[in-house]
Amino acid sequence: MTRLIEATATEYNGITFRSKTEAKWAVFLDALEIKFEYEKRTIPLSISKQYLPDFFLPQLNAFLEVKPDNEEIVIEECIKARCLAKDDKTKKVWLAIGLPKERVGNILPLSQWNDSTSIQDILGENRNRYYFCEDRRDKGIFWLQSDDFVGEMFAHSYCVGGWGTSTDHMKPPYISDRIKRAHQLALQNYKAKITTNEDISKKT
Repeated sequence: MTRLIEATATEYNGITFRSKTEAKWAVFLDALEIKFEYEKRTIPLSISKQYLPDFFLPQLNAFLEVKPDNEEIVIEECIKARCLAKDDKTKKVWLAIGLPKERVGNILPLSQWNDSTSIQDILGENRNRYYFCEDRRDKGIFWLQSDDFVGEMFAHSYCVGGWGTSTDHMKPPYISDRIKRAHQLALQNYKAKITTNEDISKKT
């Protein structure tokens, strides 16, 4: 079934994205010098559906799907994204909800949960939502972090790779100037050509 979602197709850096939200994530990734491939290929899923992830990040070996902050849409997309994570265990699968914002956990690393945990349970816990940090010593090495992991007392973070050189040390990640700048650029009114403003037939 094809779902119609009101969106504004937005051109940024020579690529026409299906929505402003996708375009802003592209700005964010560019600012971090994280390479991406937009809508690289359609992937057949084991649930007899086709899936076209928004971004593939080769340096992080991760698919990144971007969706608006709408529970119905997110749940529907999580089903396919989690199936992709189950079908292809060689890659990470993330779903980003809404715009990239500093210290706002809105990335769901769906490779992390098996079928015994419902999508509603995943969405219902703030500790399951992560945001980008950069390694404290290693430039260009990125982490995902959640601040609400154990009784709001501890952060949980783990390295996801990057274009830099990773070294062995015990320093936790942080919100670097590079991360701050990437969020600022993504949220400001950058020069992007608005190509349409209509209902766009989204991927099934």
